[in-house]
Amino acid sequence: MQKKYLFLGPKKNVYNPELIGGVIVLFENLLEYCDEYHIEYDVIDTNKANYKNKLYAYIQILILLFKKVGKSTHISLHGTANDYLLIAPFALLVSKCFGKHFSLRKFAGNFIEIYENYSTLQRFIINMTLKYSSCNFFETKYLVEYFKKFNPNTFWFPNVRKKSLYHTGEKFRKKFVYLGAVKKEKGIDILCEASNLLSAEYTIDIFGALYDGYEESTFEKFNVRYRGVLNNGMVIDKLLTYDVLILPSLREGYPGVIIEALSIGMPIIATNLPSIQEMVDDSSSILIEPLNVVQLKEAIEFFDIYNYEGKLQNALQQFKKFDSEIQTNLFFKWINNNA
Repeated sequence: MQKKYLFLGPKKNVYNPELIGGVIVLFENLLEYCDEYHIEYDVIDTNKANYKNKLYAYIQILILLFKKVGKSTHISLHGTANDYLLIAPFALLVSKCFGKHFSLRKFAGNFIEIYENYSTLQRFIINMTLKYSSCNFFETKYLVEYFKKFNPNTFWFPNVRKKSLYHTGEKFRKKFVYLGAVKKEKGIDILCEASNLLSAEYTIDIFGALYDGYEESTFEKFNVRYRGVLNNGMVIDKLLTYDVLILPSLREGYPGVIIEALSIGMPIIATNLPSIQEMVDDSSSILIEPLNVVQLKEAIEFFDIYNYEGKLQNALQQFKKFDSEIQTNLFFKWINNNA
């Protein structure tokens, strides 16, 4: 019997296609892979914004599941913490009733904190769902290790991107960039403080939506420039005009912007959070302590015309861990081996 997969995951917002979050990018990436390699599949959209309201969305998702499950050989839910609680148990039950294999893929890297704050009943639901799934996938290696106790068929499926055809220039120009939500937890204050310790020959630009009371005028007293918001399709092109990505966050999963930077050979300055340490090391990047202004300044000043090219080449090598084609191929290998 030819395999046909039924994927449950978030598709683009039909009312505002510009609202593309990381989970939508990753799920659409999976569907594009299936199209490219002629893999037969069907989809149930779990993006609640594409329905009248959340209650209507959950009802429709379950109705569609009952309609489509019989024609599929494997059911696979790609979701967030809420999806694990509100969709996964029912999708698993329906799959078992119809004799179908079922897999789970969890987006984002903060699930341990969420799980440990759940009630006893909520943790029980998660535990049973993970236990009786055919296999489970998590975005970070530390999540794999934590949740493998519920199911030995637990694997790593990181945030991924397609390999870029372009590389950042090998000539170092002292041009640095921050790209992401402009929030306090992203270390924006630390970046601004460090900028004022640098000479004027350095360029530091900030892109992203403003939160936490930040305004364009906030940055006028610092040696940084706020450049506005980029849509998803402009990220690579914009990164190519800079030398180094700065991401001094206080907490992160696997930031897509780091993977996009690696895809073009861009070195990174980031905080040494557990998830970031799984992504890059000293061969391609510089990792600093969170909230350490002096270390951030010194990391920026470290780069020069002599060491930049070596960091660039190592960044390209580290991107292979997050190459969409490589990791998606492994995903299908695992779900087929555990069917």
